[in-house]
Amino acid sequence: MRPILLLTLFLASLNFAKAQVKTNFNNAEVITAKGKFDKNYLTKSPHTIPAKDIKALLERESLENKSGEPKPFKIAEAVKVDIDVVKEAAWVEEVGFAHGKYTIVASGAKSISANFDRFKLPRGSELYVYSANGEMITGPVTENENNENNFWGTWVYKGEALTVDFKTPIESKSEIKLHISSIAYGYKELYVNNFGESAACNINVLCIQGNGWENERNSVALILDANSIALCTGALINNTCNFNTLNFLTANHCFDGNPANWKFTFQAWSSTCNPSQNANGVTLNGSTLRARNAASDFCLVELNQMPPANSNITFAGWNRNPAAALNTVGIHHPAGDVMKIAIDANPPVAVAWFTGATNHWRAHFQQGTVQPGSSGSPLFDQNHRIIGQLHGDQNNQGNYCTQQIGEYGRFDVSWVGGGTNDTRLSNWLDPNNTGALTTDTRGNEITGPALVCTTANYTFDGQVTWSSSNPNGLNINSTTGAATRVNKFNGQVTITATINSGCGGVNVDRTIWVGKPSGVITNPSGVPAVEANIGNWVVLWATSTPGATTSSLNWWTNNAAALNLNVGYGNCSVECLQAGYNFIYVTSSNACGTNLVRQIPISVTSGGCQNPPCNPMFVSPNPSSSYFEVSLDLTREEYTKGYDVKLYDSNQMNLVYQTTSTEPIIRIETLSLKKGMYILQMTTYKQVITDRVLIE
Repeated sequence: MRPILLLTLFLASLNFAKAQVKTNFNNAEVITAKGKFDKNYLTKSPHTIPAKDIKALLERESLENKSGEPKPFKIAEAVKVDIDVVKEAAWVEEVGFAHGKYTIVASGAKSISANFDRFKLPRGSELYVYSANGEMITGPVTENENNENNFWGTWVYKGEALTVDFKTPIESKSEIKLHISSIAYGYKELYVNNFGESAACNINVLCIQGNGWENERNSVALILDANSIALCTGALINNTCNFNTLNFLTANHCFDGNPANWKFTFQAWSSTCNPSQNANGVTLNGSTLRARNAASDFCLVELNQMPPANSNITFAGWNRNPAAALNTVGIHHPAGDVMKIAIDANPPVAVAWFTGATNHWRAHFQQGTVQPGSSGSPLFDQNHRIIGQLHGDQNNQGNYCTQQIGEYGRFDVSWVGGGTNDTRLSNWLDPNNTGALTTDTRGNEITGPALVCTTANYTFDGQVTWSSSNPNGLNINSTTGAATRVNKFNGQVTITATINSGCGGVNVDRTIWVGKPSGVITNPSGVPAVEANIGNWVVLWATSTPGATTSSLNWWTNNAAALNLNVGYGNCSVECLQAGYNFIYVTSSNACGTNLVRQIPISVTSGGCQNPPCNPMFVSPNPSSSYFEVSLDLTREEYTKGYDVKLYDSNQMNLVYQTTSTEPIIRIETLSLKKGMYILQMTTYKQVITDRVLIE
């Protein structure tokens, strides 16, 4: 007979998410000196920034703030450096990748962050930045963060140390650029009491008071300025073309440094009302100044990066009507804390900022408050539309919970601004001069099922025209979004919602699966998998079946009396009970049905498995995530005289590991290997034995 080895199938997800950079503020994984990639780096001294006089820094800031004019919430002092991380890092090269790690210590700092003025990651690279022991970690950062300004900034990490830890393909190592021009030396406690240190009367946006404001909170972001030393708040804002431009509104007094180097973190809220929990937000890098004006204290920038389509990030609506709202809500990040909400049940009052015209709205909150760090945050009316951005409180002396007042530059005043395109909002938020007084908050999400068996309905927040990338497989009504599967089609389809607003069509895409899973199994290279004969084994190498939603493949035989099928990995996994010609079937399923993936003919002869075992080389664990061990039957003479072991990629083109041994067990580390199938080859003076290993 031919014994059979059957490998588990790894299923493709139905969610087609775009890359995004996130920071985990409460990482449970302890990162040692071996770094994120667990490599044996040579010890190398960190770059050390001497300790600063924190008391003196706080006193200087206090003097600067005595002018009375609000300033961004300062958290750090910028320190110019000249650090070529690529040159200074400790390096380890193995199995196709070069790994680098470098640590920077700002002695005595309460927080630390870094700005890269030369930043480029080759394709296939991954980079992580983390605090001591990995308590806070950002990544993976990939080539998707490359930009024309060659700038990238980290977020702010607790403590005095950060580590840059990265890997890149060896063949493109010369292309990587990681140069740090400044370090932000933090002199304030930013991460206390689970997160920030805002006033006690502030209310987390996920508390009951925030119910109904889900769309608006998804438009708000915490801003870290160009030098990573100050924090403000702002909001992504809609226009009359329905978000064809990434306009972002904040305060003019937050304009500090080059906005091309600003960082924006969305969705940085506590997942619980009380107590506050650390937040993992979505960070976007870079923007371009569009307009600003001091009179109503507004600043409009355009983000350089599109929010991921699966992120739920929204574009807030606005109201430029000069009439006062009935009531208001502010959503903001006081003192850089997790997102908060403040509520005023009464109409705002039109006031002047110190002297002059009534160019501000004053809200007197009954619930919650605002404070430094909230600057630039949106004030919403009862219809959930922005009517202003926070300037501050002319008379507040730091009594935020006893004087719960916020004064916001009026949106209707900012609309006309100083009368030029670079001092007003109208040119940017109504580019076709429609004269609209309002817009509504809009998302960029197509809602509807990820899997279509017969029919489905798709919706979008607004009037759109629908289309399908394959109308012969999935036909979608251009007006209603009603979709119908046709021709018994099985496969992937992209549906598109086109927003026609007179500003040019804006497309929002979503990729879904139609019908039963694919009947084609693919290996890691995307090539259809094949049945391979290895000695006395018949092996089906499979890593994915697109469209499958079951947790594993279904394996069965047409003649259970002939084959006792034991699916798994091991020597002689099929017991032969009866001679004859039989089949093993492999199927894959989802809610639409089952597809035959593979039909394997098996010619069974009497006698069962050979003895000694069919394959003297045993690999475990297989699949592997971090390592595998090769165990050998060294009772045979040819193995005791030594053997060579080689590990190739799935196409047997690239040798990724090689060793010579006489030991009965060898261990091969796999953390640095790409996911996929590999060919393991053992050579003795008598024979060559081949097996395969799946790295997941």
